Amino acid sequence: MVRPSFGLPRSRKILKADAYASALRMRTCGQTAHFALHFCAHRPHVVQIRTITEPWAKIGLVVPKKLAKHAIRRNTVKRLTREYFRLHSASLADGLWVVRLKTKVNHLPLTASLKRDWSQQLTDLFAQGVVFAEQFKSRSISSASVNEPAS
Repeated sequence: MVRPSFGLPRSRKILKADAYASALRMRTCGQTAHFALHFCAHRPHVVQIRTITEPWAKIGLVVPKKLAKHAIRRNTVKRLTREYFRLHSASLADGLWVVRLKTKVNHLPLTASLKRDWSQQLTDLFAQGVVFAEQFKSRSISSASVNEPAS
């Protein structure tokens, strides 16, 4: 019996440091209590020697040990985020999507209710990101305001 693969293909992950840097240079396009979302749109008309974006959505995760001391917490955040992205990547705009943990979660008990809360926050976060990407695509957000450094 062949088991279905539920993993995220390598082509859907951000692997290069310069791609992370490009996405994190953009301002946050969504925030919740624990997470921030950065988005760098795919620009097919820009000709560069090295292209960092492909014509599909890619995910990157920033979960620092300083904010989530135990590996089980970091891995839980990453697992939940990758699963959300795997299920909903078809509805996301092409480009780089970076989810960043922004608050300490060391003191929170790792329970099923916390995981449900984080899943709901990720849903809200990506909903904000989709709205941002649509506004960006329709050029209602000026490119000068997009290139502002993240706070």
